[in-house]
Amino acid sequence: MAIDLERLVRYPANDDDWVRTLLVGGLLTALSVLIVPAFLLYGYLLRVLREGMVEGEEPPGFDDWGVLLRDGVVAFLIVLVYQFVPLLVAALTVGGSVLAILTGSDVGVGVGLFGLLAGLALSAVLALIFGYVTLIGVANYAHEGEVGAAFDTTVLRAVALDGAYAVPWLYGVSLLLVANVVAGLLGFVPVVGVFVVFYAQVAAAWIWGKGFADAMGLDDGAAEGTPAAVV
Repeated sequence: MAIDLERLVRYPANDDDWVRTLLVGGLLTALSVLIVPAFLLYGYLLRVLREGMVEGEEPPGFDDWGVLLRDGVVAFLIVLVYQFVPLLVAALTVGGSVLAILTGSDVGVGVGLFGLLAGLALSAVLALIFGYVTLIGVANYAHEGEVGAAFDTTVLRAVALDGAYAVPWLYGVSLLLVANVVAGLLGFVPVVGVFVVFYAQVAAAWIWGKGFADAMGLDDGAAEGTPAAVV
């Protein structure tokens, strides 16, 4: 499918109040280690997903904080369930490698370091693969408004195998990779980096929502009428 890259990149700034939204989102991104800001950020990106489903022209604002928090907690738990396997592999890898390194022997240290690097690489690959499906589950929750919808295997299978979702997913991931590289290069001014990352997250969430809707064959009315879209 053809992607209007210019429209996608401009989307997060396509609103008169976009600077305020960027400032709030960047602040929440910077404070994500405090948990609650992370939930609020998840809730906001869920709202952007819905906007993508109806091809909204302007990014949503930060309001109805209680709704954002609730949706964010649910979205986080859904992601946690889907990412259980990659997290488990990472935990076992790190644990086993540390034990090997602590033996103090040259062999143990060598095996431990190799196992750590290999395990982390495997965990990263698994996280990306599982993340492809995770996003479909989160998007279906955003669309249906029911937690069970996040684990609807029929929807997961249909959307995952549809290029209408796969291509936008790849674009979104690429945007995030570029944003993180830019943020890394701006490491000497880390405050700027979080805003770059948030901007990319908004653009990615929008194109993911659009890809999900296209794969599902949703029209604007169906997406706007879902219980989850009523805030």
